[in-house]
Amino acid sequence: MPRTPEQHRAMRAATRERVRTAAIRLFCRRGYAGVDMRAIAAEAGISTGSIYRHFATKDELYDDLVAEAAAGLRALARSFTDTDLVVEPLRGFVEVFLADLSRDTGAVEFYLLMNQVFASGVEAGPERGAAVEDLLRAHREVTGAVVTLIERGRGRGLTRPAPAAELATCFFATLGGLAMTRSALGEAFVAPSVATVTGILLVEETTV
Repeated sequence: MPRTPEQHRAMRAATRERVRTAAIRLFCRRGYAGVDMRAIAAEAGISTGSIYRHFATKDELYDDLVAEAAAGLRALARSFTDTDLVVEPLRGFVEVFLADLSRDTGAVEFYLLMNQVFASGVEAGPERGAAVEDLLRAHREVTGAVVTLIERGRGRGLTRPAPAAELATCFFATLGGLAMTRSALGEAFVAPSVATVTGILLVEETTV
């Protein structure tokens, strides 16, 4: 029985996602310069010719991944700013982050890859591409959102008294360090509790 158009679209979407997953894995392990489209196709289990039906170039594939990260950061920023709550959005994000680290879903490699992209983008200066530039803007936006959340909580006695920008830096550095530790230790990684991570910012656990 011939496949329906819906089945073709589903298969194409599944193959495209395999390509993206393979690219994340290889970019994370070898760096951008150490990977070509042939290697990504092999990692995804498809022919070299097939990969070009989904992404015309390695740059296009890389930019697609970076754009996903930028969109995710902006969604996170909105979750912090589109509410008057302080603790609940913070705890919700940390719960999801720690769950991603605990599961072998490729999230750790994606986090690490985007950390690499961020660092290389800062070093590249004006020569960085548009997608990386947008990622840096998104990172500034989510950092600003966390600073705003901290300051909002301070007026209610919920967040720590240190400068908000310093607390935000420590918070994101902790998240990056956890991702690196999970990658290094594998199944031996012991994830901290949500309260341990949010305690960087919060005076105490509360539901306000």
